[in-house]
Amino acid sequence: MSADFKGDYAMKNGMRCHTLNIIDDHSRFNLCTEALPGESFAVVQPVVIRLFKSFGMPEVFQCDNGNPWGNAQHTGFTRFEVWLMEHGVLPCHSRIHHPQTQGKEERYNGILTQELLKKTTITDFDDAQRKYDEFRNFYNNVRPHHALDLDTPALHYSPSSRSYSPDVGIWEYEEGAVLRKVRRTGYIEYKGHMYFLSEAFANQTICIKERDDGKLTVVFRQFKVAAIDPVK
Repeated sequence: MSADFKGDYAMKNGMRCHTLNIIDDHSRFNLCTEALPGESFAVVQPVVIRLFKSFGMPEVFQCDNGNPWGNAQHTGFTRFEVWLMEHGVLPCHSRIHHPQTQGKEERYNGILTQELLKKTTITDFDDAQRKYDEFRNFYNNVRPHHALDLDTPALHYSPSSRSYSPDVGIWEYEEGAVLRKVRRTGYIEYKGHMYFLSEAFANQTICIKERDDGKLTVVFRQFKVAAIDPVK
């Protein structure tokens, strides 16, 4: 899955619409074009859960560095990233100031703007979602796509076989692993020294592995999340 927020705009009722677009990276199939009141984790998470239930879970969730996926990159991970990893999905970010990484999403944003938003007036969220759903159906099932030899995305899309469960369970690290519980402040303690990981990991259990070069690898569930040069 590849996700991006199109720039928000004012609707006729004066409220601003934030448009979340999520597409399948392989087939260009549009999984959702959602009219939302904001870009916070609380607003986006229910939409992503709905997609996971309907289309299965991806191995990788690609996104940019804006809200809610990367707004705290300067202080570590975000709640959204930790939640994805709890469900076995690797969050992957585009390079900062490098929109080409999200080229397929940017292309869809342009198509949505040129073929829908510039040709109509959006009254409110209900009106926006109704028009988005109609356009999404047209884009997936009718509109030919040059990158697909003029096929439609629906002809090339197949859902993931990985089913979603709200229960992530307790992760079993390997026997003898050095485990630490992340403090509320985002810090972990190792051999008498404190190291900052991220507040998003608060109360989570992580594993610390010593490398041959003396550095530490920090692992959360099956994902390597940090490398630390320990205090001597």
